[in-house]
Amino acid sequence: MTYILNKQQIALRNEIIDFSHSELNEGVEDRDRNETFDRALWKKCGDLKLQGLCIPEEYGGKGLGFENMVIALEALGYGCTDNGLSFSIGAHLLACTIPIWKYGSEIQKREYLPILCDGSWIATNAITERKSGSDVFKMSTITSKAKNGYILNGEKCYCTNAPVADLAVVYAMTNEQKGALGGVSGFVLEKKYFEASEKIEKMGLRTALMGNVTFKNTEIPNSKLIGKEGGGTVQFTKSMMWERVGLSAIHIGTLQRLLDEVVVFVKERKIANQSIINHQSIGHKLADIKTKIEAGKLLIAKAAFLIENNLKANIAASMAKLYVSELYKNASSNILQIYGASGYIKNKDIARSFRDAAASTLYSGTSEIQKNLILRSL
Repeated sequence: MTYILNKQQIALRNEIIDFSHSELNEGVEDRDRNETFDRALWKKCGDLKLQGLCIPEEYGGKGLGFENMVIALEALGYGCTDNGLSFSIGAHLLACTIPIWKYGSEIQKREYLPILCDGSWIATNAITERKSGSDVFKMSTITSKAKNGYILNGEKCYCTNAPVADLAVVYAMTNEQKGALGGVSGFVLEKKYFEASEKIEKMGLRTALMGNVTFKNTEIPNSKLIGKEGGGTVQFTKSMMWERVGLSAIHIGTLQRLLDEVVVFVKERKIANQSIINHQSIGHKLADIKTKIEAGKLLIAKAAFLIENNLKANIAASMAKLYVSELYKNASSNILQIYGASGYIKNKDIARSFRDAAASTLYSGTSEIQKNLILRSL
């Protein structure tokens, strides 16, 4: 497993951290306050191919393996204090761009991947519905056969990037009798095929815009089908595996940044002429967080290794996601407690990250869903 980084991996990590510091962090407080998605920053990330880290160079990507992609995403989480932007990139890459690369036709790859990798286009994944929730395959978005394709009706909700998306990877029921076992299909659809709502106001990740996607008697040609009809369940399940590992890498990078920042604070903050890091009630919290971050890195490294080598990785991905998301939420709360009142100030990095972390145990499958999957493997 890749855990002790080699020179090339260290250079990759440093490149992304330096880029994030110099290009992505200015004005994050205002963007967060106003729920602003900055397309110019998105394009800067595209110039570095962050939206296409593991896509082959022939399709316009950076050409990294999955393990190196995880290293790059961790570096993005560490360097970029705009957690919403990092999340938007992760959702775009892991749940949209990679599935098109893995399952799309050669025509689809040539048409869409270059503009998804270089930041020209933004993608959204559309599968969740209001009534189905975590049981995503109980969907009511259905298709009927048309002369040269399909007619699509339905609504998807909680779609990251939807208000600004140029393209959607959409999952719909193409055979209700088969259901999840061969009845769900994936489609790649440009903006002209769907209606996106205005942004939905959120507690955290406010620079990653969320919205709904609606289809009303939308005619879709056969050429928009991803892979074969009925292949959507496999495609989505795989995309969630990639997303669980990739987003966990971003979160562990963010946590490492928060830990580094609070260590500086507790060394400087003094009570009775003594740095508060020397108080065991403070120091032991930090020791626990440090240890758990390292454990989270190992879980991510294992899952990435299995994926890289085409080995069964779904349970490893669920364990990484479960552990890291719960750690992200709980550790950010503990770090906020250490800062006290100064951490509660609205534009402090920890204040934003505390709000952002709250959703980590919900998206890409809730913690309860991950536990069900892990339990099933027993």
